Formats: sequence, structure tokens, C-alpha cells
Amino acid sequence: MKVSISTLGCKVNQAESASIEDILRGQGHEVIPLIGNSSPDVCIINTCTVTAKSDYQSRQLIRKAVRTGAKVIATGCYAQLRQDELSGIAGVSLILGNSLKEKLPEYIDKLPAGLNAPALSDNSAYPPLALQPYFSRRARAFLKIQDGCNFSCSYCAVPMARGKSRSLSSEDVLHSVQMLAADGFEEIVLTGVHIGNYGMDLHPKISLVEIVDNIVKKYSSVRIRLSSIEPQEFKKELLSLINSKSVCHHIHIPLQSGSDNVLKLMNRRYSAAFFKDIVNCIAATCPQISIGTDVIVGFPGETEKDFKDTEKILTELPLSYIHVFPYSKRKGTAAEAMPGHIDSAVKRKRMATVIKLAEIKKNIYTTRHLGEILDVIVENKSQTSGFYYGTSDNYLKVLIEGDNLTVGKRIQVKAVSFTQSELLTLPLHQHYQYT
Repeated sequence: MKVSISTLGCKVNQAESASIEDILRGQGHEVIPLIGNSSPDVCIINTCTVTAKSDYQSRQLIRKAVRTGAKVIATGCYAQLRQDELSGIAGVSLILGNSLKEKLPEYIDKLPAGLNAPALSDNSAYPPLALQPYFSRRARAFLKIQDGCNFSCSYCAVPMARGKSRSLSSEDVLHSVQMLAADGFEEIVLTGVHIGNYGMDLHPKISLVEIVDNIVKKYSSVRIRLSSIEPQEFKKELLSLINSKSVCHHIHIPLQSGSDNVLKLMNRRYSAAFFKDIVNCIAATCPQISIGTDVIVGFPGETEKDFKDTEKILTELPLSYIHVFPYSKRKGTAAEAMPGHIDSAVKRKRMATVIKLAEIKKNIYTTRHLGEILDVIVENKSQTSGFYYGTSDNYLKVLIEGDNLTVGKRIQVKAVSFTQSELLTLPLHQHYQYT
């Protein structure tokens, strides 16, 4: 049977899709992309619900899958929380939330013949994390070591969609790294909803610092990258691992707002000064590190002064990139019922301001590395320019001018020019001469 898998949203979703793909291939199914004239028998859409835009994108992708004539399975966070909305889309055969996602391959051969089958309703119990297979065409592997969230940020639906925090056992983490390394992956991204909370539910407890230290001691040839870490979960001990070059020089630490008033409304449990101290400590300890952040603009009650506080801290901090999102009302969250919702035009204006600042920050950080040697994973080749794309240790997206490079391999390159927000690099082969 031909099956397509389309994934929206975070790296956790991407890791879960990769596990589903491996199982399906093991069952003898052919996994094909949902593009052009492809004719899948089954389309799996792994949805996201972090914003209203991701809800819309999920519905659009589902409708695109329906138009192929295939049977369509919707899963993921949107499917977990909004089964009523998805069941109204003609042509959807099955809806499985996150709590049933791991069982999805079992349902492929049992899909009902009719359309609009009732959604499965057993979405209350979230299973413990267990060792999962993995297949991906990506050059870098995403290993889910944690899922769920024990926090209650007032704007966020993730705890409702993914349940309480659960960690993969340290033995299974190490075994997964071993398998991924044996499959040829030279970078593994440790991902989860709150990886900084990793291991607190295990017996005995183990911290993120400890599991990363164990990984790099056993598998020193593999490059380890950390996904997003909450400010209050960040531990300075990680910086010694980064400076030892065992872990990528890259930290993503979400700010969300630079206003203490808004942070309190968001229930973020830290102050702007606390965040500023952490970022400055990271930059002072690891001068070459890439530090990225997330920001939400237009949160209910956000005044012009609150936004200026956010703009000020973003300007002052040594950030290399900023992801900015307009506040999006999520059903069932505390923020939905708050007074002072911001007009869309105001949110767009504030978004534009942060986007412009983000471009400046990115360009400053990128140009700092001209003439330097970068540690890069080759990711794919452009069909038009002939260049290869790659990602450096410090999260720079680069173009690589070279012949017959191997996708997935880790190489040393030299940054030679900067154009259109990308670094052009050359691999350190003997036939290139540098001056």
C-alpha cells in the first residue's frame, strides 16, 4: 500500500512521524510524498494546533489529501483537541489524537470504507514513552526524549494536547542514540515539549545535563543538538558540554515577552531580568554560540509600553535569531477569557517591528563568521543553483559550493561570502585555494 505522511509543527511531531514511517516500511508499505501527481492509498496528516494559523494549515493539508482520493488519517495535536472540527471535513476516514498516535500503523489495514467515520474517542490516557524505531530522509535525526508539560502558560494548549511530562528512560535514550548513529546520522537533535524537565518523572531521577553527558561520553563522534529549553529549566552545567564541542553551540530559549506585566499574565514564572541574566551568562561563557528565542506580540492586555519593553530587551541581548508570533486565541486556555484582546492591525504592526529587528540580529551574527571554519552537516542539494544546503554547529544555514558531497555527512567548510541572508561556503578540500 502507498502511504504519504505530512507533518506540521514542531520537531516532536517530526520525530513521531519518522517513527510511524519506520513501522510502516517494516510492514511492507511504500511511503511516498504528497506532491504533484502522487497517488497514495492512505494519507496521514500529523497536525499542529499551536496557533490559529497552524489549525488552518492543518485543515488545508487535510483537504489537499482528500482531493487525491486516498483515505485520510488526521493525527497530532489538532486532532487531539478538535475532533469535532476535523470530523466535519468530508473525506476524513479516521481521527487519532496524540494519545493513540503510536498505534496508528495498526489501523492502516482496518480503515473503514465509508467517509466521515466517527473519531476514536479514547484520548484521555497518554502512554509512557517507549523506545521507537526511526526512519527519515532528513540529514539530521530528531530523537524525542520527553513529551508533555506540567506548566500552565495561560496562552498554551499543549498541556491539553500532550498531557503531563513523561520522559524516555535513560537506557532507551542511549539505545536510540546507538541505533541512529549506526544508521549513519552524524547529528541528533534531542527534542521534547520541555526537555529541560527531562528525567524528573523517572525512578531514579536523572537530569538533562546527566543524560547529555552520558550520551557524549559513549558516542563522541555524534553531534548532539538541544531543542528549546525554558529559561527556568536551563542549567549552566550545559555550557561546559557546549564548550567541550560535544554539544552544538546553539541554545534556543524562549522569552515570549520582555514585559514583567505580560509575563505574569502569561504565567511564565520568571522575570525579564532573569531571562536577560541567563542569556548574557550564556554569551559570556560561549562567545561563538547561537542564541535564539521566541516572542509573542499582542497578548491580551499588552500595552504600548509593554511592547517597548520587549523591543528593548530584544535589542540589547546578543541574540542570533528571533521567532515572532502574533498572539492567537486558543480554546480552553486562560488567556482566551482575559480582557484587553489586541486589535489585529496593532499585532501586525508589532510583528513587523520585531521581524525587522530579527533580520538585523541575524545579519550581524551571520557576518561575524565570514572567513571562519564551520562544522556543517550536508543536508540536501538545490535542483536549481547546484549548491548544497547545510546546517552548522552554531545553527547557521549555509550554501556549500562543492561536487559530489554526501548528504548527512559532517564536513568542515570555510565561509567566503554572505548574500541574501545566507553564507556561501567552500568545503576544505585540497583543490580549493584560500587567500
